[in-house]
Amino acid sequence: MSTQQGPFVLISGANRGIGLGLVTTYLDRHPSAVIFAGARDPIKATELNELAKKNPEHVHVIKLVADDAESNKEAVEQVKKVTDRLDVVVANAGIAAGPAAIETEDPNLFKSIFDVNTLGPLHLYQATHALLVAPRKINAKDAPTPKFFITSSALGSLGTFFHTFPATAYGVSKAAVNYVALAIHHQTEDVGAVVIPYHPGLVMTDMGPKDIDAFSHIPNMPTPITTEQSAQEYVDLIDRSTRAEHGGKFWGQGSSEPYPW
Repeated sequence: MSTQQGPFVLISGANRGIGLGLVTTYLDRHPSAVIFAGARDPIKATELNELAKKNPEHVHVIKLVADDAESNKEAVEQVKKVTDRLDVVVANAGIAAGPAAIETEDPNLFKSIFDVNTLGPLHLYQATHALLVAPRKINAKDAPTPKFFITSSALGSLGTFFHTFPATAYGVSKAAVNYVALAIHHQTEDVGAVVIPYHPGLVMTDMGPKDIDAFSHIPNMPTPITTEQSAQEYVDLIDRSTRAEHGGKFWGQGSSEPYPW
């Protein structure tokens, strides 16, 4: 088991973009943290592996395929070799699809995106439950409040429907995963868990806009932000969030109020 102080954190989809930004930012804020950084193909996660080499006691790169239940279980077995608890889990891995008219959008695309964006966080929660939630049922006073975050999207909000950007398959997957988050919130009341779906902003990543002007032609679209800004605000909320004030609500980048479901 690790002799480090913690907190003990698992972040999926950590090989690039927002996930890599979360690992870097969280470690900067919490130098004693032990972070398990999940990547679909660890060998190709060059920047993440470099970070792990510089911080061998604090960053552990593990294989984690979001839409594979067994892969999630195997990843947790790797975590168990280092620690017997997790304090923060961020289900960040996801895939996206661009705008398309719903009458021509391939139904198979809905299935593939749903598997990663909706079932992926469910697989991760079920796999990490034994380290994140179960220990608190025995003696909650011996560990920090458990936190489970899901990287969602404003495109999954029915109350703030972006009709000018018709990415239906992606939006459906995020609306569904928001329901998963709310269900977990209500079923972890006994341990006081903080469970939050979070919109990280319109971030300039491989999956998002490539520059600040990429979506400027689309009415009412927010201004894209950098991965660094997104990660900073994401970690801000992870650190300060409480169940009473933030839990069971849909939060988003740049907003002081919850997003509508």
